[in-house]
Amino acid sequence: MVSTPYRDDLESSEARDVKDLARGGLITFAGKICRVSRGGFLWVVTLLMGLDVQGLYSLSWGIVSTLNKIARFGMLRGVVRFVVAGRAKGDDEQVEGAIATALGIVLVCSAAVTLLILLSADSIAAFYDKPIARALRIMAFSAPFMATTWVFVSAIRALRIVLYGVYVMSIAGPLILLLGAVVAGLMGTGLEGVAWVQLLMAVGSSFLAAFFFRRFFSLRGCFSRIGRGASWKQMIRFSFPVMGTDLLYAVLTQLDVLMLGFFVSGEMVGVYALARRIASVMLKAPQAFDPIFSSIVSELALEHKVAELNNRFKTLFRWVLTINLPIFAVLLIVGDQFLALMGGERMQVLPEAEIAAGLKVLFVLSLSMMVQGTFALAEPLLAMAGRPQLNFFNNGLWLLSNFAANIWFIQYQGFGILGAALGALLASGLVNGVRLYQIYYFYDIKPFGISQLKPIVSALGASLASWLASTAVASVLWSMVAAPLVFAPVYLVLLRLMGVEPEDRVLIDRAGNFLRRWTRST
Repeated sequence: MVSTPYRDDLESSEARDVKDLARGGLITFAGKICRVSRGGFLWVVTLLMGLDVQGLYSLSWGIVSTLNKIARFGMLRGVVRFVVAGRAKGDDEQVEGAIATALGIVLVCSAAVTLLILLSADSIAAFYDKPIARALRIMAFSAPFMATTWVFVSAIRALRIVLYGVYVMSIAGPLILLLGAVVAGLMGTGLEGVAWVQLLMAVGSSFLAAFFFRRFFSLRGCFSRIGRGASWKQMIRFSFPVMGTDLLYAVLTQLDVLMLGFFVSGEMVGVYALARRIASVMLKAPQAFDPIFSSIVSELALEHKVAELNNRFKTLFRWVLTINLPIFAVLLIVGDQFLALMGGERMQVLPEAEIAAGLKVLFVLSLSMMVQGTFALAEPLLAMAGRPQLNFFNNGLWLLSNFAANIWFIQYQGFGILGAALGALLASGLVNGVRLYQIYYFYDIKPFGISQLKPIVSALGASLASWLASTAVASVLWSMVAAPLVFAPVYLVLLRLMGVEPEDRVLIDRAGNFLRRWTRST
């Protein structure tokens, strides 16, 4: 049965929010797909320089990128919160003052982070007993550039405009990395060359973000207000727990690599990093909706519209589930072939036991990322609705449980890289269960319902058809193509047969318009 038009079913304010969510989410999701080229960057580094260099890069950048979360001081949400508040009052001076304060805070914090990395590089390299000190010193200077990039991009996102963030973070940045890796690899510069490429990406992203920022705000006006804009104390009070949450999450996302760097060889760290990069594609959907969802949640929270907040979350939960299920199914069917392709000849010469461990890691991480991605939007909901401290608690619990599980599985059970994957899965399941309880307790949100069964049943039917198609093709390369080609139409047909929700039709219409415009432009 065809659903009635969306405008007949919902109030205009909700219709506007859902349309903005659909448009902003699709634009950012397209950018996230483009950002998969960062996986191409890792593949190029592996192909031209070896798994050991790729593993050492993953370890050293994992350290620097984690500390860079201190440099940006939670401004990806803090700027949105205060710019939205200023715009709600129609006060342009308050908006510029908030951005100026954010710039002042991140510049101070990034200077401290850069100095910290420069002074501790040798000690970190000695702790891991790996030659990464020089790379750490080079990448240390990325902190101020990445921090200011996030301030500029977040200010634009507060206007419910996500396109320019896609240009900067999802297209330009990964493209610089990819091209730079090719040049560095052909020149034989090794790990230090990759470090310079990473720094170049940070500088280029910052200047591009500033260029787009000037279309909507006065850059000179904002910098002139540094030190006399919005209250530093007020912004720090909101952003500090967000920064703590970001830092804990950054440690979480790098914890397995950081711990594996201590227990296993650089090559096995490289195998794990490749598997995690493939599995992390399931985080793209919630990451795509996060920027626009944060702006909408902030507005609804300021107006105390709890019921509307509940409805928006339920809609997005179903959208993320609908997008992630086919990705999860395809990874389970042909993910091992993706891993072998990205690892190239360097992976083929590894012992059979290590190759088998990499395939198991990919399966476990895919399951872990599925759980994490499905419930990820609870984090921006809690933060932008005024409870960022709960996210800090959640990520602290996540970090401790993941660390304990890694120690148990890696060191005491001797599972190696598979142990890190199992630790990630257990910790993710625990914390997302806590998140579900929190959003139910504070906002009476129950994301599960009959409508969520539709994508699940459709994904099961399409998975069977896709698996049969992949096994019927002899060529490895063609089986990788056959699985998604069969899955997509079967999945969409089954979804349509079970009925389309009114909100989902908005997403479908927006996606159709987007594809038609893209087809005409090409």
